Amino acid sequence: MVPQLSPPESDVLSRDDLFSMLRNERRREVIHYLGEHDEPVDLRDLSEHIAAIENDCEASEVTYKQRKRVQTALYQMHLPKLAEQEIVAYDRRAGRVELATRAEDCLPYLEADTERNYRRWWRWYLLVAAVTAVPVGLAALGVPPFASVPGLGYAVVACAAFVVISVAQERGV
Repeated sequence: MVPQLSPPESDVLSRDDLFSMLRNERRREVIHYLGEHDEPVDLRDLSEHIAAIENDCEASEVTYKQRKRVQTALYQMHLPKLAEQEIVAYDRRAGRVELATRAEDCLPYLEADTERNYRRWWRWYLLVAAVTAVPVGLAALGVPPFASVPGLGYAVVACAAFVVISVAQERGV
């Protein structure tokens, strides 16, 4: 990898520098992604992965424009900042990125980053709300047999469904 122009003076990141690096979601995703790979990764693959997360789609569905927008930001801003703090090692010419020595300083904070685990759960909550709303709506219109179920029955079923999804989400299912 390309050596740093101005290496940090301490072996440990200051709290301010660490939080400054982790403040940005793209930088957190870079560290997560690189942590899942033992070898250096291609900037294109990294960009495609982050673009898929940001656009809530699979990596294979990411458009050129979506990937390029992320890649440009990583190339121009995020990777140089992470490299300056020795969190990643970044070879600009080869377009290869890997975790560096100070990445370990970030890991305890990233493990607590629960936002990343909740990204796709909104669909399950929406599904439960919709599945509950349909029979409630039919009951309100007096459509049998939905009208014969008391409102409390629907409330209990909806609450139970939300509890099941919440528990599954918490356990990372």
